[in-house]
Amino acid sequence: MTAAPAARDEGLIRGVGLRGAVSINLISMIGIGPLITIPLVVGYLHGPLSLAGWLLGAVLALCDGLVWAELGSLFPGSGGTYGYLREVFGRHGVGRLLAFLFVWQTVFVAPLNQATGYVGFANYASYLAPPLARSSFGGTVLGTHWSISGIQLLAIAMGIVTVLALYRRITMVSNIGIILGAASVVTLLCVIVASYARFSTVQALSLQPGDSFWLGLRAGLGQALIIAMYDYLGYNQSSCIGGEVREPARTIPRSIVIAIAVVAVLYVSMQFGILGAIRWQSILPAADGSLPPLAQHVASVVVEHSFGVGAALVVTLLILITAFASVYGNLLGYSRVPFAAARDGVFLRSFAHIHSSARFPDVSLLVMGLLALPFCLLNLGDIINWLTTGIVLIQSIAQIVALAVVRARRIAAPYRMSLYPVPALVALAGWSYVFLSAGTHAIVFGIATLLVGLFVYLIRARLAHDWPFRSGATRSALDAGKETA
Repeated sequence: MTAAPAARDEGLIRGVGLRGAVSINLISMIGIGPLITIPLVVGYLHGPLSLAGWLLGAVLALCDGLVWAELGSLFPGSGGTYGYLREVFGRHGVGRLLAFLFVWQTVFVAPLNQATGYVGFANYASYLAPPLARSSFGGTVLGTHWSISGIQLLAIAMGIVTVLALYRRITMVSNIGIILGAASVVTLLCVIVASYARFSTVQALSLQPGDSFWLGLRAGLGQALIIAMYDYLGYNQSSCIGGEVREPARTIPRSIVIAIAVVAVLYVSMQFGILGAIRWQSILPAADGSLPPLAQHVASVVVEHSFGVGAALVVTLLILITAFASVYGNLLGYSRVPFAAARDGVFLRSFAHIHSSARFPDVSLLVMGLLALPFCLLNLGDIINWLTTGIVLIQSIAQIVALAVVRARRIAAPYRMSLYPVPALVALAGWSYVFLSAGTHAIVFGIATLLVGLFVYLIRARLAHDWPFRSGATRSALDAGKETA
């Protein structure tokens, strides 16, 4: 077996170096996520035990990242998991089915993930403009009343701005990504410095009366880990744009490991600092899941307490830039998945279109970007759970199995994880636990969309006489072509 052929990415520009790849991973990971979900993790794990959620999330992210790194070095094309499943399990056999299912799930999951970033941006913007949280617009159409809040309207506007920002040559996208990556790191560093300016170790480590380490973990580790992994996700985006990365066999693995290490240090430092800067009981979610005012803008409030309103306004602007950076990096990677599949004839052919002058997948970018806009009207917590279960089975678990197949065939990838199979087994156990902890509705969503995708594939394959409905003559011709290749 060899790496995925370069012909699949013919016409693209390899304009992303190591700095660009690390930056794209960083901005995809950081974003608004940790700044709006810290109160949720604190609530699930009872204050200082929330550190366990971020640390375990970092371990799971690193172990899973090593799987991405090895497969990415072996199959450095656009589409990430799409290419791994297709190459490992056979282009003209079950690999074709698995690759289709992954793209199918991505079309559902990517818009959900984008929507969380847009909604998070809009919610945080209300710190600068409080009336935004109370405003709404509506009317009556054909006897049906409709309404949309100011937050939802701003979220949709951000989705449109993100698509426009990415609608350009990859070298420009990479350079913008480097700037946004630096801004994201500076933002978290500002919050961290502010949190330790008035830090209390006793307060940071205080537990509620009658609470204990094991009681806290048992009460909410599963949900806390879902939130933590939502915040860590994005370390794989350099793999998804592998067809546009320079020296991908070396750059992709290094960019993944570096990004995870940097973000893990920032997240744990920020969480511990916030625990010591304010009473963590004051940011706990209410019984109905709503957040108190302090929790909705916790990072800005911490900066305000330490350095004043002016500093808080500046940091809030940086936080909004960071939120934009995340959706920018994620949509960049997501848009390359259906593009890669379409180029191989596995998905709708129109997604394979490349912009005539700037040489980027324009149709795929537009469709994936616009699909996210309706999801901006949903509840943020439900979106996070659904997007987690929507991709675990066909991406995280399936590609861990793919790596096991590669190792069993004794194929030497340019990059090989140390201590194999321990990291892969940790990733498998971690993702399985996350999936089972997501709740019945989210699990049903993940399985149901996968089954519908299977049904669609079988109908499509039947009509096209594709696997598993090929004739014996067609199989022989394909096998002969593989041998010739």
